[in-house]
Amino acid sequence: NNFFDARRGGAAGGGPVQWFHSLPPVTRLWLGSTLIITALANFDVLQWTDLDLTHLTDVLGKASNNTSSSSVLLFGRLEIWRLLTCFLYIGKFGWHSIINLHLMTQISSRYESMGPICTRRIFVPHQNNPQLPQQQQRNNLNNNYPYYSKGETSDYICALLFGVTGILLSQFYLLPYLGDTFHHHYRFFHRHLTFYTLYIWSKHYPQHNVNLFGVVMKAAYLPFAYLVMGYALSNGEVVPMDMIHGMFVGHLYYYLACVVPTVLGRGRVVIWTPGVLIDLCHWLEGRRVGGVNDDDVDGGEPIVVDTDGVIGG
Repeated sequence: NNFFDARRGGAAGGGPVQWFHSLPPVTRLWLGSTLIITALANFDVLQWTDLDLTHLTDVLGKASNNTSSSSVLLFGRLEIWRLLTCFLYIGKFGWHSIINLHLMTQISSRYESMGPICTRRIFVPHQNNPQLPQQQQRNNLNNNYPYYSKGETSDYICALLFGVTGILLSQFYLLPYLGDTFHHHYRFFHRHLTFYTLYIWSKHYPQHNVNLFGVVMKAAYLPFAYLVMGYALSNGEVVPMDMIHGMFVGHLYYYLACVVPTVLGRGRVVIWTPGVLIDLCHWLEGRRVGGVNDDDVDGGEPIVVDTDGVIGG
C-alpha cells in the first residue's frame, strides 16, 4: 500500500478508486491535490483569492493588524502556499475544468508511465569500487553522456519543479518586457504546467503515434495541434498564451536536459536531479537509499538525442 511505489500500478477497471490507484505516483499526487484544492474553493471552504498569484511578492501576504509582533512588522504574513496553489486550482466546476483535468491526467500519466527524461547523473566510481561490476565501471568511465537513460519518479518531480520555477520567473520577470501581446495577467497556471509537460513528453517521444479526435499523428506535432485548436475555438480572437508559455518553458527544459549535455560532452551538465530528492523518492518507494540501484546499473547506456530536430537547437 505504498502510495509512492512507482512499480505498484493496478487494473484501470473496477471503479474510480481502482482507476485512481492505477495511476503513476506523481500523476496521482498531482491529480489528487488539484481535485482537493479546486473542490475546497468551489464549496467556499477556501477563497480563490487566497490561492492565486499575481506577483511573487504575494507570498509575503498582508501585514496583520497586530503591529506588536516584530515578525509581522518585518515579514508580514507569509503565504508560501500560493507558489503551489496557483498551479492546483482549475476554476469553477464545469465542462472546461473537466477537459483540463482529463488532459492533465492523460498527459502526465502517459509521460510518467513511458519514462520521463532522466536527469540523474551517472555515478562514476573508482576503478576498484566493489559496488559495480567491472564492465559497468568501464562503461561509465568511457561514457561522456552524464545521465542514466531510464527516468524515474525523482526525475519527473525535478522536471515539474523546474517547470513551476521557470513559469513563474518568466511570467513576472521576462514576459512583461515583451509587451501586452505576450504578457497576460494570469493568476493561475494549471494549463501552463500541463502544456509544459505535454511539450517535454512530445520531444522525448516524438515518433509515438497519438490519436487526437480521430486524427492520427506523431507526438511531436501534438502540442501544436492543441495550440491551433485553442486558437480556433476562440474564433481567432485570443492567442492561447498559457499554452505557448508552458511550451516555451518546456523547450528550455528539454534543451538544457537533453541537448546541452550532448553538445558540451565530457559529462558536463546544466541541470540534474538533486541527490536528496533521489534518496527521498527511493525511500518512499521502498528502494535502497544511497549508492547505486540495480535499475541504474541496467539503465546506464546513454540516450540518443537528435539535436537537429530541436526547435532553435
